[in-house]
Amino acid sequence: METPQRITMKTFGKGVAMSFARLTPGFWATFVGLTLCPWDVIREYLHGKRVKYSPPITMVIQLLLYFTLLYTFLGDFLNVDFYVDDNDGAFDRMLEKYWLLRIILSSYVIVKFLVALPISYSCYLAYRSAGSHRYNFAEYITAAIYMGCSFAIYNNLLARPIGLLNPDVANYIKTGIVLIIGTLSLFNAFPVKSFWRRWWLWLKFMFLNICWILIFVVLYMIIQ
Repeated sequence: METPQRITMKTFGKGVAMSFARLTPGFWATFVGLTLCPWDVIREYLHGKRVKYSPPITMVIQLLLYFTLLYTFLGDFLNVDFYVDDNDGAFDRMLEKYWLLRIILSSYVIVKFLVALPISYSCYLAYRSAGSHRYNFAEYITAAIYMGCSFAIYNNLLARPIGLLNPDVANYIKTGIVLIIGTLSLFNAFPVKSFWRRWWLWLKFMFLNICWILIFVVLYMIIQ
């Protein structure tokens, strides 16, 4: 098939539409699923029912693209900066000294994947001997990235707009989203029949995550 030698507005617009079309398949089914019942998306995807869903990394890219477009247009229309940075600049100053770390953290997709790794390993250690289905580490990474996408949806739809009015309330909402949606997803995506064992595994999972946080805090204090 021959392509025109010159790029026109028609061919440019067609190319943009085709690029979006390649990203879009499965987006809405995954978006709605991760908003209403993220545990169903995780369970079905891990059990092989993947045709109607966007793969986890693709979903990260889709959310980044669409929410960036949404809040860029809304920001211009309302004359509001939805991406205002509230930190004191200490973290940015630290990144200036470590170029490799700066390059890694500048990629939203890489950051999502790196955050998912310790959480996935905590989930693997806590739940590997529980339930009727045994999952491997890659499957727990998949679940963790999907959960990160679910948190991103709630944060962008709830916490980010509220953060313009009251940043403290927005932070409480973010914490509540992680605890409530995360706990429900663990209980339903990796079900355990025993009530007490279910909560014991949850406490074990949370303890391991707290250990990771403490490790990262210590490393941050060392390299700062």
